[in-house]
Amino acid sequence: MKFIHTADTHLGFEFTKMNQSHPEGRKRRADAIFRNFETVVQYAVDAEADLFIHSGDLFNKYDVPREVIDELVQPLVALAHTGVRVLVLPGNHERSEFPFDLFQGTRGIYVFDRPKSICLDIGGYCVGFAGFPFIPHDSGRTFLRVLSDTGYQDLKTDMNVLVTHQAFDQAMVGPRGFVFRAGRPDTVSRERVPPDFDYVAAGHIHRYQILPHPLKPDCSFVYPGSTQRMSFAEKDEDKGFIEGEDLNNRIETRFIPLPAFDMETVELQAAGLTRAECERAILNQAWRFQEDLVIRFHLTGGKKLRDYAEPDYDKIRSKMPPALECQFAVRTTSRWVMR
Repeated sequence: MKFIHTADTHLGFEFTKMNQSHPEGRKRRADAIFRNFETVVQYAVDAEADLFIHSGDLFNKYDVPREVIDELVQPLVALAHTGVRVLVLPGNHERSEFPFDLFQGTRGIYVFDRPKSICLDIGGYCVGFAGFPFIPHDSGRTFLRVLSDTGYQDLKTDMNVLVTHQAFDQAMVGPRGFVFRAGRPDTVSRERVPPDFDYVAAGHIHRYQILPHPLKPDCSFVYPGSTQRMSFAEKDEDKGFIEGEDLNNRIETRFIPLPAFDMETVELQAAGLTRAECERAILNQAWRFQEDLVIRFHLTGGKKLRDYAEPDYDKIRSKMPPALECQFAVRTTSRWVMR
């Protein structure tokens, strides 16, 4: 059995209810995100994979327009038509549910829209899969109950895979290495996961990492990470997906890297500058720009917005060399204000 495991593709990145500081730039980032998704799907075809697992956050928001959703999922539909079985579940960004008829009638796509288990014949082996949507509240306490609701205990299989979109203890995120600890309401202890599974296809954590099962060393909790850098907290992380294969009754995996755009922050002491001085200080940084860069200017030094002049940000962007996205964030005592 050969499979591709991915997660956190965040398609439809350009759609947000927040005020967008740079809509054109966000759309360019969305296009780069979608290209990486297409690359993962095409890799599954070229590698002649039997299975494609997506462990949640297929979309960036639950309210991406339906006509856009139908277009974004076409690579998965086309993949299923080639005979590759596709498993997918909704994550936290979809608010734990897809539109009720998404993928309906598409042969070969299996959606864990509720706790359920399925058994697939892959290469002469009976492989069981258990999965469920993201648990939004108190997953540390309710995880085992929801897992039991899948009915995985009744499967008679040669191998079992758990597909899930949750944070497990010891998962690490962010540039400072924040670690999820057992005991947090949003964290599931790996020790509580029954050793009935041979592979845990996890999503939700954007950094690639593999965590061992404390009670079954040959079973791993595998986070492929997001397929593109979604936030500045990920600016130094490698991005990619997992290629896995059952070899000698043991699942072996390797990380396949994807192109990731560069992200850079520039600090400018802007409080007290005139509008013209602020614009000039920003434009003096034009040498940093490149087409595959997401850049954010941090304007600092003040406590309130009135401590800063209000430059014409759109005019500044128009004078800058091309970049994926150019953001501006103004620092106040309590928060960053995007411009």
